[in-house]
Amino acid sequence: MANDLPADPAPNGRMPTTAWTLVARLNCGDAEHARAALDELCRAYHYPLYCQIRRRGLDHHDAEDALHDFLAKLLRNDSFGVADRDKGRLRTFLSMALQRFLSNWRRDQHSKHGREVSREALAAIAEAEGRFELDEAAHHESPDRLYDRQWARELMRLVMQHLRARYEVKGRAMLFDTLCPVLLSGGSLTDHDSAQLAEQLNMRPGALRMTLMRLLRDYQEALRHEIHQTVDDKETAREELQALAVLFGQQ
Repeated sequence: MANDLPADPAPNGRMPTTAWTLVARLNCGDAEHARAALDELCRAYHYPLYCQIRRRGLDHHDAEDALHDFLAKLLRNDSFGVADRDKGRLRTFLSMALQRFLSNWRRDQHSKHGREVSREALAAIAEAEGRFELDEAAHHESPDRLYDRQWARELMRLVMQHLRARYEVKGRAMLFDTLCPVLLSGGSLTDHDSAQLAEQLNMRPGALRMTLMRLLRDYQEALRHEIHQTVDDKETAREELQALAVLFGQQ
């Protein structure tokens, strides 16, 4: 499941909050907190949303405008406050909300709203077209399939970003970077030069294996934690883990 992870970290090096509480904060009544929540949501998952919009027939410029307006509507529209009562999957909520929004947006696109997300967030959206053009599968997959695949990639990117940050705090960023290729290839030393890795880290082979086992446990813990930020119960979290395995197994 970790075989095809994007390597590009978020520009600010922080892991966005993706819990359901973030959606609730969009309607908290405090404009500053709501704007910060919208920016976090935008930076974390703008690209899967952008891909779905593009695959539903909008060109780049219209897709940018539609995504801007959709995210701004999350901040303005009190009806999104029911999301924290519905629970379920955050990605499903956003996908369905986007589809409902697009059904009206084409008709109402003449009434443009002011931009309500930060320049940093808008810059992230502006880079989406370049990623979309380079993603060969994006031009052939269905909008829903493409959205799920990109959601999974962004979630896994956040997991790896969070995990590296934890190791950096412990002063073990070099260890993480050295063993990251092993982790991304499935966690086995079979296809790697273990002797060279041990020498590089100044470890005995046995210590290297134990360190890798701890890294794998930390990775699994970080993955479960991130999934639990976007679902409401253990059964749904288990289904999400299975869905991730299927998505990455098909690539």
